[in-house]
Amino acid sequence: MLSRLIRHEWKETWRIPVISFIVIIFLTLVCFICFRQMEPPVDEDSINAGAFVIMMLYCLLISSISMVVTIYIAIRFYKNLYTDEGYLMHTLPVTPRQLILSKLLVAALWVFVLSILALWAICCILLFGLPAMTPVDMSVVMPVLMEIFPQIFGMGPVAFLLFYTVLSLVSAFSSVLIAYAAVSLGQLFSRHKIMASILCYIGFTMLVQTATTALMTPSLTRLVLSQDMVNETSQIPSYFGAYMREILLISMAGSVICAVISYILTEYIMRRQLNLD
Repeated sequence: MLSRLIRHEWKETWRIPVISFIVIIFLTLVCFICFRQMEPPVDEDSINAGAFVIMMLYCLLISSISMVVTIYIAIRFYKNLYTDEGYLMHTLPVTPRQLILSKLLVAALWVFVLSILALWAICCILLFGLPAMTPVDMSVVMPVLMEIFPQIFGMGPVAFLLFYTVLSLVSAFSSVLIAYAAVSLGQLFSRHKIMASILCYIGFTMLVQTATTALMTPSLTRLVLSQDMVNETSQIPSYFGAYMREILLISMAGSVICAVISYILTEYIMRRQLNLD
């Protein structure tokens, strides 16, 4: 039955994510064409303001698209399980766990693909936008960047790409489950359930950010105390790579913890505190 639920969820949800992917690719092509038409400034101390504005707007639009997809996933979860549709869904011969998993697997996959596509798009924009914004030779910058990459992130480019892929997958599950938990908590209120869900999501997000910042503070303190230890060739603090590696690991651990807590909370509410409109 779980496979049937997954197939049904896939058929019902593919349109908005696919449209988002098409929009991202289209915007990337438009920005690429704009950058190709621009002439970089002659002075090394100058910046092409037009290229800078386009780059910032592009990053803002990509972030907005990601937020739209997350909102769509949360609305889909709410309408399908906590409104009139929920009466039908909860009468099916399935468990609350199967209902949650069917939606979670599909939604997390869309969010994961979107995050990978967004990373690719932003890297492309940086690759083609920086030469238009400043007089920089990317054929010279890229080898230097690959050389100092371990000093920045504490690992090589291949290891970072693999780690980022796993982190994006874990973060996709975590972000979807946080939205599900917020929607489920909002249903415990007798009135203004949607507003309550939004407030729960904001509160949960702020709590996670506060806890993550607290965990990052010891590493940040050590980084500040090590600023005088600078690599002679790259001028990067010697501890910076280890600091970034710790930040990535903390982000991974935080995403896993948030995902587990959110899932337990969502399933508990759906089993014991179900309150349909």
